[in-house]
Amino acid sequence: MKPIRTIETQCTHAQFMAALPSACGGLPYEIIDNQVIVHDNDKQIRITINDQPIRHLGSLNLPMEKVEFVFDRYSEQQADDFMSYYRQHTFRAGGG
Repeated sequence: MKPIRTIETQCTHAQFMAALPSACGGLPYEIIDNQVIVHDNDKQIRITINDQPIRHLGSLNLPMEKVEFVFDRYSEQQADDFMSYYRQHTFRAGGG
């Protein structure tokens, strides 16, 4: 069975795509509609991006994306390792 991970992220589709090269560790990928296929030698990751309803927090409108990662030929541990790397390279902290 292929490992699958699903996350919700507060960003626009364009912001997600802009962060992708760094988040994928420089692995080659191709974009087909709302899906990204990351190539990792004999393995691949299918990332599907779906727009979610905008969330409202007071006067803020927060765009949301639901992102599903399907890992082909990855172990559960390898999928977890990729997700950890992905989070480290997409995390945005606020403050001043």
